[in-house]
Formats: sequence, C-alpha cells, structure tokens
Amino acid sequence: MRWTLLGALVGSPAAMIRGVAPEMQGQYAQGLRCNGQEVAASAINDNYCDCEDGSDEPGTGACSGQEGTLFHCANVGSTPRLVYASRVGDGICDCCDGSDEDHQVTAAKCSNTCKEEGERSRAEREAKLKDLRAGLQVKTETISQAKQQKQEKEAEIHRIDQELPALETKLTELRQKKEEADAEKMQAECKTELPRLRQRVKELEEKVASLEKDLVAGDGTTTTTTKKVVSEYAKWMEGADAAMEEDMADEDDGVESPTAPAPAPPEPENPSEDPLEKELKEMESQVKSHKDSKSRLKKELDELPEDKLGFASLRDKCLEYKTSEYTYKLCFFQDAKQSHTRLGQWERFTSPTEAIFKNGEMCFGGPARSLTVTFQCGATEEVLSLDEPSRCSYAAVVRHAGACIETMQQDLESPRTRHPKEEL
Repeated sequence: MRWTLLGALVGSPAAMIRGVAPEMQGQYAQGLRCNGQEVAASAINDNYCDCEDGSDEPGTGACSGQEGTLFHCANVGSTPRLVYASRVGDGICDCCDGSDEDHQVTAAKCSNTCKEEGERSRAEREAKLKDLRAGLQVKTETISQAKQQKQEKEAEIHRIDQELPALETKLTELRQKKEEADAEKMQAECKTELPRLRQRVKELEEKVASLEKDLVAGDGTTTTTTKKVVSEYAKWMEGADAAMEEDMADEDDGVESPTAPAPAPPEPENPSEDPLEKELKEMESQVKSHKDSKSRLKKELDELPEDKLGFASLRDKCLEYKTSEYTYKLCFFQDAKQSHTRLGQWERFTSPTEAIFKNGEMCFGGPARSLTVTFQCGATEEVLSLDEPSRCSYAAVVRHAGACIETMQQDLESPRTRHPKEEL
C-alpha cells in the first residue's frame, strides 16, 4: 500500500516533507536524485524504497536497515530527535510529538508529551549548566595553579642541569683523591707492618735454633713438643716468605732491618671518620639527590601534559568507592586497588576524558587486572560508579572538573538534535 504525501506535496513547493529536518528541506525542494536518476516528487514517502540509500523514504519505514535513513521528530517544545526508519509506523511512540506514528491507521494515537518532556529536560539542563559553570571555574583555578607549578618544576630542572656537571666533576676528583689516599695509607701500613714481621721471624728462628741446640745436647730424640713448634714455624714461614719478598721489593736495597719492631700506632678510643671519606659521601649523596629530583620532576611533567593540567588536583590524591563487598581506592598517578587486590598501576590518559590503570594482579588463569576511568564534568571530585563489565576488566566513572569543556555550555543552552546512537 502506497501512502500519498500530505496531499499538497505535489505542486506545492512550500509543502514540508515528512521526516525531513527543516535545514534539509531545501535539498528535496531542488529535486532528489539517486541511482543516477531524478526521483519524482510523487515517489517520495510513497512507502516504496526506490533509492539504495533510502533517501526517498525519510518519513516511512520502507527503507528500514539503511544506516543513513533517519526520521526527524520536530518535538516542538522539547528537543528534536532522529529515530531509525524501522521505528516509524511500528505502533510504538518514539517521538514525544507522536509524528512517527501519526500516519498509521491501525496505530494508537500518540499523545503529544513534548511540553512535559521539555520542562523536565530544561530543568536537567539547568542543573547541568550550574554544575558545568562551577566545574569550569574550578578547572580554571586548577590550571592556573598547575601552570605556576609547571614553571617552578621546569626552573628547578634547569637549576639542577646547571649545577650537576660541576658536582659530578667534584665527585670524580674526590673519588680519585680517596683512591690515592687509600693507596698511600695501605703503603704506609705495609711499611709499618714489615719490621714487625721481620722481628717475629727473627724471634721464631732464634727459638728454633735454641730448640735444635737443646736436642743436640740431649739424647738426640725429637719430642712431640719440638715437632709441633717446628711444624707451626714451617707453616707460618710458607705464607710469610711470600709477603716479605713482595714488600722487600719495594724497599731500597741499602735499608737495613731494624733490630726492634716499630711500635704499632695506637688505636684511638673513638676513631673519627676520615674527613675525605666524609666529604666524598656527602658529595655522592648530593649528586644522587639532584638526579633523583630531576627524574621525579620530569616524570610529573610527563604525566600531566599541557592539555591535562585541569586534572592536576588529582596528584597525590586517592578517591574511595565502597560497596557491600569491597572498598576501592583509586590513587591517581600511582595505583588502584580493590581492598587488598591491586587492579593496576597508573598508565596514562587515553583520551581527553579517559585514563587507564594496567598490569594489576593476575586473575586465576589470566588476564592481568586493569581499570578504565571515564571522567564526567563536575565541580567536586567523586567516584560515581565502579564495576566489572568483563572478567578482570574494571570500569569507573569519576566526577572531576578536568572533564568540563566550554563547548558543553553551548550544547546545554541550545541542545542539538539527538541522534539514536547517543541513546545506546
């Protein structure tokens, strides 16, 4: 059955074509072409699909299934809306003005509810506008503070870069001095110890000679005690000879062995730290502190690029969300946890209003847990929801001023036509 288009369509250029948005009416007035041919005015909205793209049936369901075939609901008093052609004439009132069903003989009459719907919609938009304006104000202040902090961090990095080369040079010099001082100290200790070793050897030789003399004067037998002394002397000499030969090679040939061992330097009761070693440790600590500070500052700057400064208030902050089973804790730029289970480490922002935590604890049999965060505009910081839409993959919605965008104000003040995909 073919439907006649508003009776006055043919021969009346001013007639409005059903299902076509006001701004698109002109395209039909100039004549519609599809499949390389011009479409007669009588074929538009005749409930028969002549064009492959369904453009000849904007006001019927004849071309259902075409992605671009959408029915326009004027919805005077509320927000204009587009619905899929398959919903036109299906007996269900999709448009608040009932225009999607008003040509169906068998369909129940749709009441026009646009006035009530419009009032509710305006009240919701006003509340969102109020929250948006407050959020934009908070975001502006946050960005201002973040820019100041960014400049301070960049200045601090510059200062470190200016100071670090001189500190590293000084550290290298101190390490070289310490190595030289240690070598001199070791050489001095060797020179002090060598006479002591020589004296000890002399004493042992004299003792052995005395024992041998006693043996010759006696019955010629070797006692167990004598064997033990000689044996210990022989073992000691095996190691002492090697040490003496090495140390003696460094001594002048004309230096005679002292007859008495040089006294060992007295050990102080409370030995103080070597001043050079103390200075070296302080310099190592200073260089390490500079490098650690620079690394931390660069990491913080990289985490919050220029277009994400509106989220700067989340640094060093954790937001909680409690359910009957768990307490979730989202620590931005650090990690996220489900009670004691780690859901992931902070990874990065993935879009202007999304971020992700990755590489959390492994689920049994895999995969590793992860958490995706979607930010919604709001003046306050709050976790609105958190669930697990798929196994080990968590999703949170967080209210934050960083997600407030100025273009939202225009959309709320002058709402545009709603597309069906926006309602999925």
